[in-house]
Amino acid sequence: MCAGLLWSACTPNFSSSIPDIQLQELGPEHIVALEDSIYMRISFFDSDGDLGENLTSENNLFVVDERLELAHEFRISNMVPGGAEVPIQGELEWTIPSVFLTNSNGESELVTYRIYVVDRAGNKSNTITTAPITILP
Repeated sequence: MCAGLLWSACTPNFSSSIPDIQLQELGPEHIVALEDSIYMRISFFDSDGDLGENLTSENNLFVVDERLELAHEFRISNMVPGGAEVPIQGELEWTIPSVFLTNSNGESELVTYRIYVVDRAGNKSNTITTAPITILP
């Protein structure tokens, strides 16, 4: 499963080589277990353009279910051809399909996610924690 991608070159607004991400959209607020998906969209800025990887075995977008510390891993494709060091910014979007309940009592529960990206140099971005989403039985 790969994350959708929109990007563009931009004027750098800081000199850090650590990618910066911001949550743009999350939803819905309530889902039915094993039936509904959760949609997420983040924006990113990377001053040296080394966010993304074309090796299919390398995942670089991590969405951690905080109930179990279970990571959903995605691959962001390389966005800058030829290894050029240019600032990039854009948006990434994906869905977490078929979320399940962890309790056995049939009651609804809340889930939050931690999101971060890692660039080719191994720099980990800031970490975003989502608002809680209610999972209904």
